Amino acid sequence: MKHDGSRASVYATAVVSGEVPACKWVKLAAQRHLDDLKRSDIYYDLDEEHLRVKFIETMLTLEDGSPMMLFDWQVFFLGNLYCWKKSENNQRRFKNATLFIPRKSGKSALLAAMMISSLVMDGVAYGQAYAVAADRGQASLLRDYMSGFIKRSPELLKIFDVQTWLTRNKLTDTTMKALHADWRRLDGLNPYFCVLDEFHAQEGPELDDVIKSGFGSQLEYLYVKISTAGEFGLEKPAIKAIQLGERVLEGQSEIDDYLFLNYTIDEGDDWTDPAIWAKANPSLGLCKSTEYMSALVAVAKEIPQKSLDFRTKQLNCWIESYDQWIYSEKWEELKTDYDWADLQGCRAWLGMDLARVKDLSCLVAVVETDPDEPLKIWAKHFIPNDDIASRTRRDKVPYAVWRNEGSIVTTDGNTTDFDAIYETIMSWGDHLDIQELAYDRHFSAELVQRLDQEGIEMVPFGQGFISMDDAVCGIERHLLAKSMVHNGDPVLAWCASNTILAEDPAGNRKPDKKRSKDKIDAIVALGMAVARAAECVENDGPQIFL
Repeated sequence: MKHDGSRASVYATAVVSGEVPACKWVKLAAQRHLDDLKRSDIYYDLDEEHLRVKFIETMLTLEDGSPMMLFDWQVFFLGNLYCWKKSENNQRRFKNATLFIPRKSGKSALLAAMMISSLVMDGVAYGQAYAVAADRGQASLLRDYMSGFIKRSPELLKIFDVQTWLTRNKLTDTTMKALHADWRRLDGLNPYFCVLDEFHAQEGPELDDVIKSGFGSQLEYLYVKISTAGEFGLEKPAIKAIQLGERVLEGQSEIDDYLFLNYTIDEGDDWTDPAIWAKANPSLGLCKSTEYMSALVAVAKEIPQKSLDFRTKQLNCWIESYDQWIYSEKWEELKTDYDWADLQGCRAWLGMDLARVKDLSCLVAVVETDPDEPLKIWAKHFIPNDDIASRTRRDKVPYAVWRNEGSIVTTDGNTTDFDAIYETIMSWGDHLDIQELAYDRHFSAELVQRLDQEGIEMVPFGQGFISMDDAVCGIERHLLAKSMVHNGDPVLAWCASNTILAEDPAGNRKPDKKRSKDKIDAIVALGMAVARAAECVENDGPQIFL
């Protein structure tokens, strides 16, 4: 395969040919690099690669006194980041980049090298650069790497003034500060370059939004997010970044200034097989050994939690909560396209989980469109509108977006408006053949009375272990048999990913609101509806375990 002779292109060619083990996403990133060499609107600056790599490998010294020699994957990432330029103005192509890489791969040293090279080589005067980490300890580590590189180099000591949390280029007065990720204290930043370390630790978008808002006056900024994987969360910014990166690499998105590189294993790979470890660990044999990995696996095979640690930290695989009941990937498999009109006139069983005062209330229907087809879920969720901004910050999910999409109904005031729920149920009654509505008897007496007077069959549903075990088992049967589908309701998916179960000595289970990661009201409502639907099917004739 012909290329420009750059180290980045040599590495990309080896990846695409299979000479270098790599997962699907690294192969697509390598192919993107090689394909882009044919474009006329951008070009790869080979001189920039030579200068950038030479600066790092000749000016930076490791603690043992040896020069920092960049690994091939590091050159590929740096080359893509700094050397792809626009033909019309010679500005850098990439403004945003995300790199996911397992631990002990040389990540911290690479970050420090990038920061120093930018402070010296970017030619920016009076600029601001920031290294932002998940906590003060990680920020200190980045600071120490940078100050160590500078203090071990007589040439760099002439250029830089190194203080506790600030490093300044005395020639350009451009500074780099190491900060920990308290987004409330970061307003007013005006960076031209920012690195965010351990991106996976961010639960909500606030930090990312604050950093991005600071680039507004910069013509040529660079925002780099680097991380290992972590605990999966549908609304985590890191997951959103991965989804965007995958769409870009698969040609589904035309965002040309976004660089995405994810070193992990492929779906279906056996995490205990040493043959696949190099896919996720491009520095295997250099920064860490196969023997080290084998020792971790030996322990992980005996202790389930250690297996999750190994897959996350050593293979860069995202995991669900250790105690999570419904895995997001399994829930996503049930997604099907249908709309409200498809449910008209069909038998439906409803579950209702109401908030005490001002929390999330959920109404969920399971609808039988055809006895031989999967049940279809339809849901609506309710929250007070007055505190939606503070609720969004607290729960780290986009309530306002869900409201605008129609998934959530926001009601006036700061407490739960049962009138809105009543009106929704009545409108559903005009469209669906409602068989029953199951409810938690503790929080809905007035609403239940009104609905009962309208002729809706109201069924109290206990929230203890024995009653809710039917709900749990019913949902599990449908998940395993794929005999129930949903239309992608994001609130329902969020609640599903949050749910953790409690179990009594007899083995009965129920959703545990205290131990669950966040709101689970929609799943509680779904469980009640599913249990009542199963009961009615059994009364109709022989029960079908769907």
